[in-house]
This record gives sequence, C-alpha cells and structure tokens, in this order.
Amino acid sequence: MVDADGSLVVREDITFEFRGTHQGIVRRIPLRYTRDGLEFPLHLSGLGVYDEASQPLRTELSYPARYVAIKAWVPGAVDTTKTVSVVYYVRRGIMKYDDHDELYWNATGNEWNVPIGHAEVFVTVPPGVADAEMRTFAYTGGLGAPGQDYAVDRVQTYWRLRTTRALRPREGLTVVVGWPPGRVAHPSELRQALWLVTDHWPLALPALALVWGAFVWWAFGRDPASNRSVRPEYEPPGDLIPAQAGALVDERAHPRDVIATVVDLAVRGYLEIEPITTAFGDQDFMFKRLKPVAGDPDLRPFELYVLAKIFGADWVINMRLLSEVRRDYENVFPPIRDRLYRLMVEDGLFPASPGSVRSGWMVAGLLTAIGGFFLPQLGPSWLGLYEPWLRIGIVGSGLVFIAWGWVMPRKTWAGVQVLAKVRGFQEFLERAEKDRLERLPPDTLHRWLPWAIALGVTERWIFNFQGIKVAAPPWYHSRGDFSLPTFERDLGAFARRTEEAILTTRRGYSDGGGPGSGAFSRGSSGGGMGGGGGGTF
Repeated sequence: MVDADGSLVVREDITFEFRGTHQGIVRRIPLRYTRDGLEFPLHLSGLGVYDEASQPLRTELSYPARYVAIKAWVPGAVDTTKTVSVVYYVRRGIMKYDDHDELYWNATGNEWNVPIGHAEVFVTVPPGVADAEMRTFAYTGGLGAPGQDYAVDRVQTYWRLRTTRALRPREGLTVVVGWPPGRVAHPSELRQALWLVTDHWPLALPALALVWGAFVWWAFGRDPASNRSVRPEYEPPGDLIPAQAGALVDERAHPRDVIATVVDLAVRGYLEIEPITTAFGDQDFMFKRLKPVAGDPDLRPFELYVLAKIFGADWVINMRLLSEVRRDYENVFPPIRDRLYRLMVEDGLFPASPGSVRSGWMVAGLLTAIGGFFLPQLGPSWLGLYEPWLRIGIVGSGLVFIAWGWVMPRKTWAGVQVLAKVRGFQEFLERAEKDRLERLPPDTLHRWLPWAIALGVTERWIFNFQGIKVAAPPWYHSRGDFSLPTFERDLGAFARRTEEAILTTRRGYSDGGGPGSGAFSRGSSGGGMGGGGGGTF
C-alpha cells in the first residue's frame, strides 16, 4: 500500500510447502538498492511475522552483509503447507522523476533456491489517481532478465500484477507502477538532509575524533604559554648540546642531530674526521678517536653512547670507517633517538618522551583503524545496517588519531624558555652580519657548526663566512689546502653518508532524484527496492 507521504506498508503472504520436519522460515531482504547508478539505503521498520490466524510468531532479526534476515519459528511445520505473513514499513518507497512518480519493487526477490508456483502483487495507489493515469509494468525471470510473463487487472481498490507461469529457482517478479507527479507528498529537502545524516552517521566519527583530539591537545598537548619574544642570541643556551636543540625545535629527533653530535665531539677534540677515497673510487670517511673517554666528566651519557655506536662499547677500536658503521646492523638510529628523548626528559625539557607520546597515539590510531575492519563482524548484528560507512568512519577516526599524535608532544615551562633562546641563536646563525663575524674568533664557524647542523641551517651558516678568513679545523683533514667551498662540499657528503649509515638497519627507520524515464523502459527482474530470498530451517 502506497501512503500519501510516499511511504509503503508491505505485506508478504508466503505459502511454504514444508517437506519433512522444520522449525520455521527465513526471509532475507537487501537493505541497499541501486537507482540511476547510485546506491541508496532501504529503511525497513515495524517488522513482524504472523501466522494464518494473524497471531505473531516468534522472530529473530539479524543483519548479515547488507541484508536483514528475518527468522520466524512456525509451529507444526512438519510435512504441511502453511502461509506466513511478513509485514513491514518502508520509509522511502517512491521514486520521483520529472514526469511521474514510480513504485519499482522487487516483490518476490531473485534469491530463492526453490521454485515459486505462483506470484501476484496487489498495489493500492494514492488517493485521487484515476485509472487512466496509471501505468503498470512487470518483469519476470532471473536477475537482470526483461521477461514479461505476467498479467495485470483491476481488483476492487487494488491493481493486481500476477505471473502467468511458474518461476524457477532464482527467478522473481518485479513490478513497476507509475502515476502523474504531485499525488504523494515527497519529503522536504530538510527531511532528506536529516535522513542522509542518519543514514551515514558513521561518516561523522572522524569529525568527532578531530574534536576530541583538539580537546585533548588543548588540555594536555599545548606548550605552556609564553609571551617571551624571540630575540637574537649570540651563544647557545648553556648546559644544552646541539642534538637537544635540534630535537627541541620540532619535538622530533632527526639523523642530523646525531651528525651534529659527532661533529660537536670532533670540534671538542674527541675524534678526527678524514675524507678518504677507497680502492673502488668511492668516497668514505675515517673516524679517529683521539683520547680516552671513560670517566670524562665533560662527556654526557648521550655523547658517550653515540661514540660507543661508532667505535664499539669495548673501546678497543680507535679507528673506524664510516662504511663499517653502515655494515654494522646493530648500529641503529632508533636507540640513539630514544636516548636523546630520555635526555630531554631528564633535563626537564619535556614531561614525557615525544617519541612515546607519538607512538601511543599511533598505536591507538592503528588499533582503531584495525577495529574498523572487524567490529562490524564481531559487534552486534545491527551494525551491519551501516556498512560500509561504519567501516570507513572507524578507519578514518584511526587516521585522525595518528595525525593528532604528531602535535601531542609538549614541552615543559623550562623547555619553552630554552626554546626561545634556541630560536634566538638560530636567528643569529641564519642572519649573522659579516662585520660581526669578522670581529669574532677565527674558529667561530667550526665552534657553532654543530648547532647549525642540528638546527638545519648549515648552508646558511657557512654562506655567511664567504669572503671572511676562516681557520682550518684541527678535527677535519682535507685532501689539500683548506677552502670553504671544498669544506662545505665534503661536509655535505659526510652528512649524507652518515645519515645513510645510521638508517641502514634490518628494521629500517621509524618514529612512531532527477530526470529520466524510470524503470518502464530500462528495468529488469530483480531491479528496484525489495528483493532478497529466503527458505526454511
């Protein structure tokens, strides 16, 4: 029956021939249908199953794979014939076209594995539709077949469309009934928008994850407020090593922080770096340890750890090629990175390791995304109503959590104050005037070079010394007379090769309605809303 608001009241009277002993029947109805190449949800409500005396039967609903499965227990289903009525309400059952409104309904479904001896459909049209204004059509056969083995007639207040032959297994009857537009009240644009939201509410989950992440960031992830402006600093903050400055700026440890530590140790006289050419013509670098390091009060544990990764923890080796470091699979960047994060926490710059914070959010995001693939199967069956949107929404929420992880690490108040000084020193390294540099000691370039490396301004810092006399560094042995262009070129090669060496590991590097003619001219059996199949159990 077509209501004046375009909804449908559907009653299916199905006669089953039970052969042997059975408990009841199963009716499966798809909850998605395709219209004009687009997929739409089919909303069913008020589902009930009744016997021949109109008494309700015990039923059980489930929602497997975009279907609603109605399971009803039928008393006495043993070698007998019984009629079972399935009744339900369809929220949106009428298709709207420019020149007509249309009911396109797969009455029987094309998924029955048993023959259907006879099928007929009674349609009550909206009030005020004259017989001459009615258009009726039907399709019979398998899915997609255009068969027309049907007859139509008027029975009292109904239009009846019935098959003229028995339907074989997986054949069905689809009816099309149309009338002029304006006879039913179609939902307003606002109501359709609300329906769209309720039909696809899982797609709002990433937005909720975004809002929740913003609240967590505001409450726990922001740096303490500081109104201290950044002003040029001509020396780096005391009690800070270059690697800490680099990690403090963007809250991440980079390979360049390790390179800066190595160069800083060389500048301070703990090792020498010499570029060499191998027998195969490749460029390599030799590390030479110059003095004992055990018990040295000027070495911080992190720096000692980096030296141990180069020369070995037993300190037997005093010379080593960078290519040998690259072949050492135990010499990996992640433990160095974790040591640096631990140092930042110990020095009170971060309340917790930035890497651990990011990893925690990444794990939470990955678990959420993985849950999106399994929750619809493992959760309540009604979640199947919202496939695939639920899966997409949960996976999208997981990706949002992963994205939030990059901004969740926060600095302490002391970290914010030190960062302002680091930024000021970075400003000096980038924009130092030549007249100021000329008044500084000749070793200024090399003394602050590790800081320039850690802060990512190496090229700019070296460029500032063009045309200025620069002393040759005692820790770097060039293959000829020292010159600034050659030194810059060799330093760039050293940085690239060192980064490759510390990142070459077994595990790799990681951080944590419209126009158209409707179904009258291009429909088929199995098209439209409704459909499905069923059987006995």
